[in-house]
Amino acid sequence: MKRTGERILSIVSAVLNVIGVGFLIFMLFISKMIVEDPAFQTEFENSIYEDASINGYDPVYGMEIMDDVMAIMNTIGWLVVVVIIIAIVLAIIGAVKVNQNARLAGILFIIAAVLSGVVSISGILLIIAAIMCFVRKPKTFDYNEQRDENGYIID
Repeated sequence: MKRTGERILSIVSAVLNVIGVGFLIFMLFISKMIVEDPAFQTEFENSIYEDASINGYDPVYGMEIMDDVMAIMNTIGWLVVVVIIIAIVLAIIGAVKVNQNARLAGILFIIAAVLSGVVSISGILLIIAAIMCFVRKPKTFDYNEQRDENGYIID
């Protein structure tokens, strides 16, 4: 049985995930360059000191908090990149295996959809492909039924 629909949906999903990962990596590098820029750091420190004088808190504490927040965001960003790359690999493996073992491909599509985000476009495409893998069954023929000369079943 041909499963072209499932294969196309999984490939489109993988391409969308690759585009998303590329954009996320680009944004992580840009944010790292901005944070490490001396002019940005000076301006940021000036704004922290100005805000601290208005609100009456310790500016060193504010700088430490912002450094910690930026480090956590960077770590979470790279963790998301790794998880989406795993989803891409699972979607590609499922696309390759869909004609050989549709049930395994459907399970791989569901795992990839969860990893890439079920509410994202790529996740929705993978869920649709998984449902198609589980629902579509190959046609079975009963060779004991009698047919006429046109191929119609005789009751």
